[in-house]
Amino acid sequence: MALLLDPRNGEAFDLPAPPSKTRTYVIASVPRSGSTLLCRMLWDTGGVGAPKEYLNPMQLRDWEVRLGRTWARRVGHAVAGGRAVGLVRGRGWSRARLLEHLERVRSRRTDPTGWFGLKIHRHHFEGWFTSRGWDAESILRPDRWIRIRREDRVAQAVSWARALQTGRWASHQRASLPALYRPRQIERLVLEIDRQEACWDEYFAGAGRTPLSLTYEQLVGDFEGTIRRVLAYLDVPGAAEAPVAKPALRSQTDSVNADWIERYRVAHPRGAPSRLE
Repeated sequence: MALLLDPRNGEAFDLPAPPSKTRTYVIASVPRSGSTLLCRMLWDTGGVGAPKEYLNPMQLRDWEVRLGRTWARRVGHAVAGGRAVGLVRGRGWSRARLLEHLERVRSRRTDPTGWFGLKIHRHHFEGWFTSRGWDAESILRPDRWIRIRREDRVAQAVSWARALQTGRWASHQRASLPALYRPRQIERLVLEIDRQEACWDEYFAGAGRTPLSLTYEQLVGDFEGTIRRVLAYLDVPGAAEAPVAKPALRSQTDSVNADWIERYRVAHPRGAPSRLE
């Protein structure tokens, strides 16, 4: 559909009707941690569904335009310039409506093996569940949790700052504005990453969950090994020998990122990469 902000939300990317028994895995993340790359590579294996950020406002808007209310189809024409992104954020949605949305997506994006995958950033998790007092476990129904983090949080904050400034969140998108080195913004984002990761720690401890833990550095350093590790965690038969295609997404890291990272570290020697324990 031409009105979709993300073509992968279209009918052409739907999967066959799922079996009666399904399972869900949820990928917990913070922006610019490699979660999009992880999801695309898992999708491309063809055995664990089509994991995606289905509760992100942009994704929510696309599914409302495609399957939802008549008004959503009408406002879809405001896509030019990205104006329609904020029109659907789930504000005012009831618990029942959120469950309806998830079921509509699940019915179209569950693999014939029974796996449905969903990615959620911490700030979206807080908007949907923490702030509303809703129980995430009963709504998302996760059989497994996967967590991806980035060891180098300065590099993560730089990447996040550039995306916020330019509006370019994926390699196929065009930047709408130029990027400027703003050390205070980077510092704020480093602290925000620390906060969000600590909140994930608290959530998993409180829920009695032990997710499979991955890092961005592991993923880009060993694509095949990392993806096979996830497949094994999801009980995919033959995971150790499963073919893993090279990632279709291009890295957005370039000389600008490297320059900002170096400048920030020179000026903030205590802002060295946070290392996972």
